[in-house]
This record gives sequence, structure tokens and C-alpha cells, in this order.
Amino acid sequence: MLAVCAALVIGASVQHAVDDRNAASSLYRTQLLTTASRFTDEEQSQISLPAAQRSAAAFGDIADAISADQGVNGLGTLHVSLGAGSSASPAQIAFSATVASPRASTTLVVWYLGTKSSSNEGACVLWSTLLGPGRATATLNLGGGETMRPCEPQWWPSSRSVTMAQPNLSVAGIPQSPS
Repeated sequence: MLAVCAALVIGASVQHAVDDRNAASSLYRTQLLTTASRFTDEEQSQISLPAAQRSAAAFGDIADAISADQGVNGLGTLHVSLGAGSSASPAQIAFSATVASPRASTTLVVWYLGTKSSSNEGACVLWSTLLGPGRATATLNLGGGETMRPCEPQWWPSSRSVTMAQPNLSVAGIPQSPS
């Protein structure tokens, strides 16, 4: 009888730990995707402005707002910080942001390339504790069918030009490697 009770308690504890891990994964996925979405929305809003009128500070404000948003940061343990980036290029806005919580720390890059006739937007993982040390080279599986691709090496070309085909993260001042 004692063994049966012990097995039930252990089974319930294991299930509780699995539920906690799944909840933490789901929350972190929401935090990363919310950060990417809010940055993309701001980039899309600013791309139509002349480069001199754009506000890089707005992206820091967005990071602070996500950190303070109880709907995204209900436990109060999330910190989103603005990294390198630029809104100075006429056809490109690109910034990095670090999403840090007890679950993981991930630096993502969000870009928006745009002209009056076309656009190209996206997000990628620069590095993440979920993928190990160094620059991300594998797709980050966020769970729930969501993934985020790694930033591609060709997005740091030696050329200083920006095209609609791909972001030029070197023009935005975003480093390829963790500092």
C-alpha cells in the first residue's frame, strides 16, 4: 500500500514538472513572437518616413514596454533589451533585441526592407542559450509548431548596399557574433 501511495505522489510530481516546463516553453514562445511582432510593426510604421525623421529610440521604448507588459511578462521575470541596429538606411530598418527570462536568453534580429512598391520583412535568431554557445546555426524550435530560423551569414555582406532581396545587417551595425 505504501508503495502504491509513493508511486502516485511521484507520478503526480513528475506530471506537475512536465506541466510547468510546457507552460514555461509556451510563455517564452509568446514572449519571443510578441517581441518580433511589435518590432516589425514599428519598423513598418517608420519605413515610410524619411530616414532623418525615424526614431531609433522608439525601439528601446518598445523593448521597455514589452518588459513591463503584464500580459506578456505576467511573472515579472522577462527582460527585453534593445541591441544594435539602425533606422538610418533609406530602405532598411533592422534591430536586434535580447529576450531574457529564467527559461532562456535569445537575441533575435528583426528587419523591414521597404520602398513604395515592395517590402521584405523578417526575423531570425542571432544566438540563444536554447541552441548552445555562439552564433545560431540551427533553427530555434519554439514549440507549438513555431520556429525561428538562424540569421544567415550572407546577411553581413562586405557591400554597404541594401537591396530588397535580403537584409544587410552590417549596414545596421548588428554584430555577427556574441560580444
